[in-house]
Amino acid sequence: MVPTLRSIVDPAALAGIAAREYGLDVTRCVLLRSFVNDVYRLDTPSGPRVLKLYQAGYTSAAWEVALAAHVGAGVAHGVPLLDGRPAGDLSAAEGPRAFTLWEWVPGGKPPKPRTDELYHRFGTATAAFHEAAGGFPGPPAVDVGELVDDVLARVPDAADRSLIAALAAEAGRRIRAAELDRGICHGDVTLDNVHQAGDRIVFFDLDRAADGFRAADLAPVAGTPHWPAFLAGYRSVRPFRAADEAAVPWLGVLLRIDYLHFHLYAKPAMRGTESLTEGWVEQNLTELRAAGQRFGVSAGGFADR
Repeated sequence: MVPTLRSIVDPAALAGIAAREYGLDVTRCVLLRSFVNDVYRLDTPSGPRVLKLYQAGYTSAAWEVALAAHVGAGVAHGVPLLDGRPAGDLSAAEGPRAFTLWEWVPGGKPPKPRTDELYHRFGTATAAFHEAAGGFPGPPAVDVGELVDDVLARVPDAADRSLIAALAAEAGRRIRAAELDRGICHGDVTLDNVHQAGDRIVFFDLDRAADGFRAADLAPVAGTPHWPAFLAGYRSVRPFRAADEAAVPWLGVLLRIDYLHFHLYAKPAMRGTESLTEGWVEQNLTELRAAGQRFGVSAGGFADR
């Protein structure tokens, strides 16, 4: 067999696996999305379900289901196999791939235009997730510092490379010096990973969840006009200290470096080098250049040193 990086499993085959492993009468199985993981909709007489098929090598599928059960309200819940296991495995061309079954989250992605009221509720939901996940053990978040050399190897412009290295070093220094709130983070707090059903906001996609600095979950929203509303919503549920707020821009720098690594390495492997022309690499470089201006850093280092 030819070595395979990634395969698309026949929906009809997955329908058969779901029927056997979950005791479901599957009337239809359709691929919704193929990206890092593959997400399928299963239609059954009792309503739709979501089957998530993870990339080969992913080892936290069962933990993801356990985390959702621990958090309770506010997240999609996993459905155990008939034998009680939270996750199964199937043999694919590239090797074993874990799969999980999830309840169908009602509602849909929040429509545009997005308002401060929506972001206030989004902040409230994020804080509720952090509060409910408290005390749950989990794997450590990715150390972005370990990705910097790889990113620098594929960024073509020398000035950008020097800027990224300086920003990463300073972000690491400041975050290590601060005593930040830690716990289980969702890992991808954007409106792409929630459904809105009336006034409720429900999270799904927990495959990036890990133990880390909770302030990192707030970084994706911090650069938007809705940041004050989001932060007020968050603080209506749990404290967010000044030290954590001060760290958010630096955690945002590390997040952009993490995004760059994904778009320079993982995405081209999945989608081909054509994905490098989609603008995501340049967008993240633009954000990092803007961060350099805000923080007074250039290719030569920080202006105040």
